Amino acid sequence: MLKERHSVRSKSLLRATIRFYNRNVTFDCLVRDISPTGAKLEFEGASALPQEFELAVPQRSAIYPCELKWRRQNTAGVRFKENVDPAAVEYGEFAKARIEALEKENAALRLEVSRLTLLLETSKTKGPKAPPRQP
Repeated sequence: MLKERHSVRSKSLLRATIRFYNRNVTFDCLVRDISPTGAKLEFEGASALPQEFELAVPQRSAIYPCELKWRRQNTAGVRFKENVDPAAVEYGEFAKARIEALEKENAALRLEVSRLTLLLETSKTKGPKAPPRQP
């Protein structure tokens, strides 16, 4: 199976919902590992699983269209039918947006630190000011 994978999977323990037949049939599962191209799912009992379905992962704020690649008892391997952004897989869309906002804030703070460092260095080269005279 590893030969068929296009990317390395990360261990996970994410709650998810398998949905099919226009979302009329659903059941819960666990995502045991995940990558940008697929996942390993674990579920209870001998649930019927179609060749294609959606996988909703609330913790990642994501819905993945999936294709069943293999199945053994209560586990299954799936391939995501669409290319998935690795950041979205790893952090979810909400977290991805938050990371982008923090990166922008970080860049602005670095710019301010550079400006203040330059200001400090120029004030040092001018030398210390004499203390004011007392009358």
